[in-house]
Amino acid sequence: MFNFLLKISMLFCILSLLAVSYANPTDPVVKINDTTITQQTYDDYAKARMEQTRTNVMPDTRTLIDELVDRELLRQAALEQKLEQAPKFQEKIKQMQDNLLMAMVMQDYLDKHPLDDAKLKQEYDTQVTKIKMPSEYKVRHILVEKEETAKAIIAELQAGKTLAELAKSKSIDSDSANKEGDLGWVTPKTVEPEFGKALEQLKKGQYTTTPVKTKFGWHIIQIDDLREVPLPPFDNVKEKIKASLQGQQMQKYMDELKKQAKIEIIKKTEPEVSGKDKATATEKPAAEKPAAPE
Repeated sequence: MFNFLLKISMLFCILSLLAVSYANPTDPVVKINDTTITQQTYDDYAKARMEQTRTNVMPDTRTLIDELVDRELLRQAALEQKLEQAPKFQEKIKQMQDNLLMAMVMQDYLDKHPLDDAKLKQEYDTQVTKIKMPSEYKVRHILVEKEETAKAIIAELQAGKTLAELAKSKSIDSDSANKEGDLGWVTPKTVEPEFGKALEQLKKGQYTTTPVKTKFGWHIIQIDDLREVPLPPFDNVKEKIKASLQGQQMQKYMDELKKQAKIEIIKKTEPEVSGKDKATATEKPAAEKPAAPE
């Protein structure tokens, strides 16, 4: 409970510094000893609470008031003990100020270098040309325990029987057997590696003429249909693209700041190790063999 209140309080402090004016900011909400919690404080806290819990559902008024009372009682207890004069408190204040300044300068940079929909769409179109979407396969299969059983089923398929009818009586995968072996639409990455590799070697209407081994047993696999996985629409990925590009913007900004700054590292650091040397350094020394008895 108190960890939650602490997190909310820290976020509340930041949001309070950035808050806009309210219609009736001085309306009283609750009084604790000689301190009055105003409507503005209540609204700021409610907003911070929603930010912390990442929800759009506003807690009920009494819950928020109870939490504000708890916060204020703790604040008053701290002041009574003069904890605001403690070095640790001053250090925490400095950290919060630094964090707030960093957040504000980054937001200021992004505000001065906005990304409109045209730029986001351009990045989307660029990525589309680089992406090869996987194929989806509509699959049926029969699963058995022994390779010999699988080979016998393949012989029945070659003699004219269908995988759908054999799956109902032969497959030990009861879920798909009840649906004539149907597994629905899958991609090679959503199934066992051996199963996926077999899929990529088949065409529509074909089945595996040799059994496929996975950790589940032996499979006979058939492709009923295939299609290309559609690309996600621009609107569905716009925010992800924006976040990615903003990350690139901030990296560029950091590079610019480093070029302009004079940076002197005083503390000794470990020397950089190449990939080969790093692997060697992390290898455990071989245990010494015991001496042969004389």
